[in-house]
Amino acid sequence: MADAQAWKRVLDIAGASGAGTITVVSATSGTTNSLILAAETARTGSLKEAQRISAEIGDKHRKLISSFFALPEVTDRSGSQTCEQHIAALISLLDNYLLGIHTLGELSPKSLDAVSSIGERLSSFLLAECAKAIGIPAVWIDAAEVMKTSSEYGKAAPDMDALFERARRVAHHSANGRYPIMGGFYGSDASGTITTLGRGGSDYSASLIGLALGASAIEIWTDVSGMYTSDPRFVPRAFSIKELSFSEAAELAYFGAKVLHPATIQPAVEKNIPVYVKNTFEPEHPGTRIFSDADADSPVRAIAFKKDITVITVISSRMLLAWGFLAKVFAIFEKHQVSVDLVSTSEVSISMTVDKKTRLDAVQKELEDIASVKIYHNQALISLVGKNMMQSKGVAAKAFDALAEFPIRMISQGSSDINLSVVVENEHAVEAVLALHDTFFPNLPSPVNA
Repeated sequence: MADAQAWKRVLDIAGASGAGTITVVSATSGTTNSLILAAETARTGSLKEAQRISAEIGDKHRKLISSFFALPEVTDRSGSQTCEQHIAALISLLDNYLLGIHTLGELSPKSLDAVSSIGERLSSFLLAECAKAIGIPAVWIDAAEVMKTSSEYGKAAPDMDALFERARRVAHHSANGRYPIMGGFYGSDASGTITTLGRGGSDYSASLIGLALGASAIEIWTDVSGMYTSDPRFVPRAFSIKELSFSEAAELAYFGAKVLHPATIQPAVEKNIPVYVKNTFEPEHPGTRIFSDADADSPVRAIAFKKDITVITVISSRMLLAWGFLAKVFAIFEKHQVSVDLVSTSEVSISMTVDKKTRLDAVQKELEDIASVKIYHNQALISLVGKNMMQSKGVAAKAFDALAEFPIRMISQGSSDINLSVVVENEHAVEAVLALHDTFFPNLPSPVNA
């Protein structure tokens, strides 16, 4: 969604998919970051600078629309003025939001949702008008009217009953041969206030709509050709995986693979809807198919990692043979709404990883009332994922042999039996992943997508 040519590719893909195809789009490249920057600038700095960022967002979309309507494939240019009016209205709305934030000197999660949703509110409407301009009978659907959610601003949960009810209006357009286009990432709560599903939530939106409508398939179109054996930005020999099971894809998304939002797979699982991850810039590439009965051609399917996590170790002699100690520890995390990723225990200690640094001071203070606490920042979580991994001999031995040169802070085997995770220092993360990839995927051609 970066420029007019990218929009044309998106519409070509939608058009080739056939009448009734529902398209859920993200904001244009970099727009959400710019919106958040504008909001933060309005809160802490200059309103004038925040409004300059707002004007840049408007100019960016005007230039994109101007470029698109200048394409030779455009047969109807009447929508150009409609696009200009929509951009003007949303930028004016954004400026009002920024004024309020600056005046109060406060940026609440509710306000941030209103601001950050503007990217998808722009792109989805404009893309629908562009589709009409090249002869595709598109109709814009405001996601706020369909994607009903809780009021947990910043990470709202979908209201599935309301979503199933309101998805009928999308189905009506689809059944009549039109191409519904809507923005992902945002929705609204019961009072109509704008909410968001969290960063990367456009994929999640598409999956939820697919579930609500009983879609035959959900396609995630991105800038890479499927899910890879590791992050190709850091592992040049990584390659696209042909097939993954739902459970494998969910683990990879949760433990650091950036291609999918971690919640994307869950709705597809409910109705066994296959998910395809494909490349907008290379549409002929098969990408990755994710479904329940995917074949596993090797015990380890992929290696995911994420940096900048924190390890919290709780040590107490009172834990030995004591009931209720673990409950007390996790009640503290629940109280402060801090999610724990991995857990590893011994007779007198518990180690946990978290990927958010917010509220950690409060958590640490309460934990120190019942135990000794050690905090290790700047750590990296590396996960081997594969549904047959724990039934295969030698996987752990090979993994730890590959990691012999790196100090390991923590080890955990997932309860699902499809992941084995270790924690190392940030500075060792990429080198450790490269060593693991060479161990489990040896003798592979060098080019990505080989």
